[in-house]
Formats: sequence, C-alpha cells, structure tokens
Amino acid sequence: MRMQTQSVLLLAALFSGSAAWGAEYTFSSPPRESMQKEMEIYEPIAQFLSRATGQTITYEFPGNWLSYQTKMMKNQYDVLFDGPHFVGWRILKKDHTPLAKLPQPQTWIVVAKAGQPRVKQLSDLAGRKVCVHAPPNFGTLTLLSLFTNPSRQPFMAEIKGWKTGYQGVMEGKCSGTVLPVTNWKEYDPDGTKTAVLHRHQPYPNQAFTAGPRVPTELKNKMITALLSPAGQQSMSKLREQFSGGKELVSADKDEYRDVALILQNVWGFEFETTTASNAAR
Repeated sequence: MRMQTQSVLLLAALFSGSAAWGAEYTFSSPPRESMQKEMEIYEPIAQFLSRATGQTITYEFPGNWLSYQTKMMKNQYDVLFDGPHFVGWRILKKDHTPLAKLPQPQTWIVVAKAGQPRVKQLSDLAGRKVCVHAPPNFGTLTLLSLFTNPSRQPFMAEIKGWKTGYQGVMEGKCSGTVLPVTNWKEYDPDGTKTAVLHRHQPYPNQAFTAGPRVPTELKNKMITALLSPAGQQSMSKLREQFSGGKELVSADKDEYRDVALILQNVWGFEFETTTASNAAR
C-alpha cells in the first residue's frame, strides 16, 4: 500500500506542469521479434511515458533491421531501447542521453559443442561456420573483433534467436556460436554440453536513450518515471524478456562511450577513433 501511494504521488508530481512542450516523440527498438510481440513489450512503455510526462510518445515498430538502423543513424527516433554499442555510438555522435539500463552487466561467451576434436580453442573457428546474428548485432561484432586477420575469420551462418544458435551448434550445423552468458547458463546449466572458447569482458547492458529533440527537463521526467514503481511495472514484459524480472537502474554516459568503438569498422558507423577516445575521458 505504501509503494502504491508513493507511485501515485510521483505520477502526480510528474503531471504537474507537464504540458510545456506539446511536441510528439517517437520511441522504437530493434525488431528482434514479431511485430505483435514487440508491440506487447513496448506499447505499454510508450503509453506510460505519455501519461507520466503529458507528452505524446508513440512506439513505432521499425519492420526490419535496415529500417531501424537507417532511422536510428539519422536521429529520426527520439527515444530508443537497444544494445550498448548503439547507445554508446548515439552518445558520441548524436547527442543522446541515457535514461535507464538493465542492471546486470552483459557478458558474451563463445562456445562449441563439447568433445569436438577439431575445435578446442578460439582460433580453431577460423574458416569454420559459426551461427550468429547478422551484424551489427553486438555479440556478432564482439566475436569478429577477436579475429583481426580478415583472411582468418569464421564463416557466418545467419540465425535469429540465441537458442537457434545454440541448437545449431548442438546439431552440428555450426562449429561455434556467441551468446550472452545468461542464455548459455539457461541452455547448458551444468556446462557439460559445451566447451567455452572465449569469455569476453563485461559490458554495460541495454539501455533507453533520448535524443536532442527531447528537452532536458523532459528527459529528467522520463528518467524519474521509468525508475518509479509504476515505470518498472510498465516495463514488466521488457524486464521479463531481458533481465529475468530485475528492475532497471540509472545509467551514465561515461560507461557506454568506449563500447561504441566496436562499431568503428561497420559501414555507416565510421568515426575517428581519437574522437571517441577523447570523448570518453
């Protein structure tokens, strides 16, 4: 009862003086699932932010990755939720501000099927088929970054869904795959079916950001709203999907800036390495 009262009081405070801008803002996220499922996850968040701020915030399903990437790079979305490499790039290049993030660090792990005589270490994947999502998927980019010689890289077999990649390895369709540690522990809890070839350093996790069209005062209201009990409830399906139900926490620009560097060789995301390095200081 006390938490509900606090939530009501918080929303009342957010509503006061909220009609100062009157603009309309677009919210989006990568099309990882079907349109119906994505709408179920993100529509409640857009509707909550609209109520909490008094502004019109509309969720837009991008349809496909190319459309999402193009509009994201052109700053045609005002509020986004996606991977830390995109978050870092927008902070560096598009004047975005992080609003809230998933709490747990994101750690990528490269695995092969246990007992394979020809794949015992990471370098053995060179020239072999790996089950991965299409770039610029963050996990795929972390894997490719480990193979600096273009002539000695794995051959990518595109998949959709972490479990599909894992099953591809188990069924012998691929020699290896990269996936979040949390998913790997879910699929192979005893660690007996797979051999770990590499475990990457932890990164900050996925986050919400708001772009330059969103006034600073409105950004601050969004942060307060998202981190409130009512905000966490509006993100219940997102939390279930990505954090095992854990609540989102506040995010800081500095923790994401260096992560953007993984995109420096991806077409369309080019930027001066020195610029990124200086901005991260």
